[in-house]
Amino acid sequence: METLWSVRKPGRPVCKVGGLRPGDHGWLAYAGEAERHHVTGAFVRAGLAAGDAVLYLAGSAPVTVPGLPPGNGPVAGAERLHVVALDRAAGRPGAAAYPDVLLRTIAGELARAGGRGLRIAADLTWALHLPDGLERLLRCERDIDLLIGSGGATAVCQFDRLRCAPAELDALGAAHGIAVAPDPEFEDPVLRVVRTFQPPGLAFSGELDASRHSVLVQALATVMKSAGDEEVHLDLGGLGFIDLGSLNILARTAGHPGNRAPLVLDHLSPQLRTLMETVGWHMLPGLRLGT
Repeated sequence: METLWSVRKPGRPVCKVGGLRPGDHGWLAYAGEAERHHVTGAFVRAGLAAGDAVLYLAGSAPVTVPGLPPGNGPVAGAERLHVVALDRAAGRPGAAAYPDVLLRTIAGELARAGGRGLRIAADLTWALHLPDGLERLLRCERDIDLLIGSGGATAVCQFDRLRCAPAELDALGAAHGIAVAPDPEFEDPVLRVVRTFQPPGLAFSGELDASRHSVLVQALATVMKSAGDEEVHLDLGGLGFIDLGSLNILARTAGHPGNRAPLVLDHLSPQLRTLMETVGWHMLPGLRLGT
């Protein structure tokens, strides 16, 4: 499996989805439906919970809003969710609308919101595959940026990075002020745990000690459940310290009969790799030392 930890460039601003504010125009370069549902779903649900209007835009019907139940409901605040298939908005059912239709739809929704909070989520990968798609989309993104800034809305444009060329990703990243990242599964002044998606797993940074064993157990249970039979990768490269109790938790989790997903430990320090090989943990069923 190819490991795609990130497409973010050094110096490019990154913001947790929960930290987005009115006027922000971010982009999410996702690598699968799990990531899109996790991040965009959090953006949509938080907007509905806060009493905002939410506009979800997609190229063609039927439209399923990421992170919501099938059929986009039932969910609290659903009366403030406006789902638009842009081909129908353009009067061309069955064919993806050109990006220009985005502007009319967003401007109309801003007027309808009348100063109330508005969140906009748009799935735009399809637009890249239209004639002159990238050029037209980049022009449209500049106009969207002006609309968002003047109207006080918050927007997340989504692109499937596995269906985009590297040059397209660079251009799209430059057209957005912010790269949107998942909210941490856990964060305090000592430890940060973030969900990863390609490969599925968790990235740890800081220190993992006895006082945070319950955090580790909960985070592992969540990601192992969602992974099914896929390998779960734990990126330990950001840890300055990990105690033996945490390593025992990893070993027990990997060997638990109910866990079908192998556990892979990536970016180990040389000292930690030596310790695990000396103790013999690297030979435990279900546990593997990775890159």
